[in-house]
Amino acid sequence: MNEHLELFESDGDGTEVEEQDEFESDETPFDAEKIRIEQRMLSLKYMKELIDTKYLNLSPDFQRNKVWKEAKRKSLLIESLMLRIPIPAFYFYEDEDSLLNVIDGLQRLNTINDFLDDKFRLKNLQYLQEVCGGKTFSELDNKYKTRIYMTQFSVNVIDARTPSQVKYDLFRRINTGGVPLNSQEIRNSIAKPHVRKFLKRLANSKEFLLATDNGVNDIRMSAQELVLRFIAFYLAYDFDSHELKYYKSDLELFIDKAFEQVNKMSIQELDEMEQEFIFAMSNVYKLFGKYSFRKYDKFDRENGYKKKKLVNKSLFTSLSVILSQYEIDDIEDKQEILKIALEKLSDLVTKDEQFSSCLTVGTNVARNVQYNFYQVRLLVEEIFDEIY
Repeated sequence: MNEHLELFESDGDGTEVEEQDEFESDETPFDAEKIRIEQRMLSLKYMKELIDTKYLNLSPDFQRNKVWKEAKRKSLLIESLMLRIPIPAFYFYEDEDSLLNVIDGLQRLNTINDFLDDKFRLKNLQYLQEVCGGKTFSELDNKYKTRIYMTQFSVNVIDARTPSQVKYDLFRRINTGGVPLNSQEIRNSIAKPHVRKFLKRLANSKEFLLATDNGVNDIRMSAQELVLRFIAFYLAYDFDSHELKYYKSDLELFIDKAFEQVNKMSIQELDEMEQEFIFAMSNVYKLFGKYSFRKYDKFDRENGYKKKKLVNKSLFTSLSVILSQYEIDDIEDKQEILKIALEKLSDLVTKDEQFSSCLTVGTNVARNVQYNFYQVRLLVEEIFDEIY
């Protein structure tokens, strides 16, 4: 494969792009009567009070830390307020503590709040440049300050009582500006604060960073999604019978439901899950080192790999879950163990086309996921037979 082409085969987060097949879900559609969205008209002045008193959160930890940087774009938004030109509606999510989180419109609200705090000056206005250009909010004439403060915003508030699966669908539909929230950002928007901290802590754990060789960017919560994938399949795997309870070829729904379980876990249950995750990461690293979770098809025992591959999500899931139940003693010749493990994985990828394919294509298809887990279990058993 051309090296320059391969550089683009990533979501930009350090993981390989997955090709998932589309299936008609057999899930019962949600009851439309359970959608709880309240439409409100709020003045800008009141919304500013909510922001200042922390009842309206402009820095939700499930959102990306990106704001508009173009001075003209920000200035034209403020000019629209002064000209009384309506701007698109906002969507908020009201959590269980009655705090409001911005789902759609975060960049607009951040821009407005920054202007009210005198953090930038107006530039390149289309209609009001002569009277307002170059000014901060506090320097504007009173009539323009009044117009801004009296602006009425249309706000749609999604109630916390809305069923979670309904909220997932709503959040995916309503992102109208900027880059839409991805699936993990949507989950985190619903997560309890201590669950958000839990996922973030595991994604930043030294064991995870070692096993992935710091290769997964978590700016858009890709690392946290890998953590949740581990938990989802760990909970679905029967270690006695080796049965994986994944049958419906709907990976997003499968992870969503696992997240619901996690969101209901007690602190003690989360602590226990954290120990399982850390143990799994440590085990994978003991066998595969910095090459863990990467799909190599050729291995040179003398020279290793010439080029670093991206983290493969499917391999991450199966290897980490299977290895979470093994006790790996400290072995003196770690380089020999590394060579054995990597050579056997490379042989499997090279010789078994079905296995190689299921790690990249149709990664949500039940039979592919089942085959992935089956072959990885046999691989691990084979590695241990040779080591011990």
